[in-house]
Amino acid sequence: MQVNDQSGLPYYEQLILHVKQQIVQGILQPGDRLPSVRDMARQEQLNPNTVSKAYKQLEAQQVITTVHGKGTYVRETAVVAGDSAQVVATKKQLFTLLTELRYLGVPLDEVVKWIKEAYQGVEQ
Repeated sequence: MQVNDQSGLPYYEQLILHVKQQIVQGILQPGDRLPSVRDMARQEQLNPNTVSKAYKQLEAQQVITTVHGKGTYVRETAVVAGDSAQVVATKKQLFTLLTELRYLGVPLDEVVKWIKEAYQGVEQ
């Protein structure tokens, strides 16, 4: 994994996004063990508190699970209901971004292209 500061997101959010991207891309599979907080911090050159915060959020989002004394693992991917709180909150974020893009005059076909690229996992 390589967290960088190109997105403007806080480091813990970048780590959360990176873990989710690796799951979506099939790099991380359900049952795979993640590095310990200390190891991940060393690997990513982050403060252990930052990694701990990311892991706690990933656990709250049911992306990972921690077995005390054994480690942290990728959970089975659950099918999320279309009206779950997380989906609703994400949809609101998307609407906010789309409003901003319309305000900036970005053509719809360009936005759709970006969405398709992001959804397919293409990073630029």
